Amino acid sequence: MRARWHNRVARSSVTLPVAAVLTTLLWWLPQGGYSLPYLLGWAVCAVGMFFLIETAAQNVLIRVRSRMVSSLFLLLMAACGFMHELSAASLVQLSLLVSLYSLLRTCEKVRPELDTFHAYLALSLGSLLWPPLLWVALALLLAQSFFLRSLSSRSFGAVIIGLIVPYLFWIAILFLMGDIAIFVAHAREIMNPVYTLIGQVHHEMELANTFNVSAWASLQGERITSYTSHLFVNKKAELAALVLVVLTGATSSAFYFSNSYDDKIRVRMCHYTFLLLFGWLALWLLVQPWQFHWLFPLLLFVSVPSAAYWLTFSRSWLARAWFVVLIVMWLCVAFLTLTPTPVFEQLAASLNVSFL
Repeated sequence: MRARWHNRVARSSVTLPVAAVLTTLLWWLPQGGYSLPYLLGWAVCAVGMFFLIETAAQNVLIRVRSRMVSSLFLLLMAACGFMHELSAASLVQLSLLVSLYSLLRTCEKVRPELDTFHAYLALSLGSLLWPPLLWVALALLLAQSFFLRSLSSRSFGAVIIGLIVPYLFWIAILFLMGDIAIFVAHAREIMNPVYTLIGQVHHEMELANTFNVSAWASLQGERITSYTSHLFVNKKAELAALVLVVLTGATSSAFYFSNSYDDKIRVRMCHYTFLLLFGWLALWLLVQPWQFHWLFPLLLFVSVPSAAYWLTFSRSWLARAWFVVLIVMWLCVAFLTLTPTPVFEQLAASLNVSFL
């Protein structure tokens, strides 16, 4: 079949340089100059891009010559201006990216212990910045067991060693400093998502057991309405970016599931690993949306491989129309996150006046 224009863009060797230049421009132009936190954030993004290039090349995530995986990652990062400044969330994103780079290397490997150790070591280092990241290890174990088929007794030992090594060094340093209370607080933060979820479920069950269905439904409606209005008023940019990433990831996931048998088994297993993580993180964000600052950067990059696959191989008129819609959404997200707040408020006020 004849390649469409977005297929040619995805397969072009010029796409990655153009995306890199555009990302660099959007990284600094809105703030009107260079600053160290933004420079470091750009450097972390560039390192993540190189790891994605290697991941896509080593695992042949796209079976034709294409740099769309890394290009799409750069374009999504460029549009999300609230992620440009260096933060702990940026480093957590990089740690999971390095972890997946090592984890996918274990697929069809006779001795996967060393790569398994590196994967969970990177994840553990990231959890020093955000303790609940350790719960992602459960998703990685599922992927390694069912998709990558590299989980054995030896590799499971490598998992345990990789997870505990950074903590052993950290505990030793804290013990020498005589301040072990920091580790106790850290351990509580690891368990905090589970305790919070248990509290949520227990509270909802108590409300449901009152058998006052109308009062319970009214309370849920008030919660959803108040939270949605809060997002529209205070978190427009973050909400728009989340909608873009979720729609892109959901569309491309459905496309890959329907076309995955065109790929080799190893490639399918690598894509399924990313899709499993996408579902894991999306469900986590749905249940605990206040973790957006940490979960959204992870959700963004795990949605990229299947989205790049979709852009490279989809040829239907519906795919082309939906691609145009996503481009418009990308422009809207970039406008919301990169436009200075006074300018945006003035434009919104002028639009309100014109409509009146």
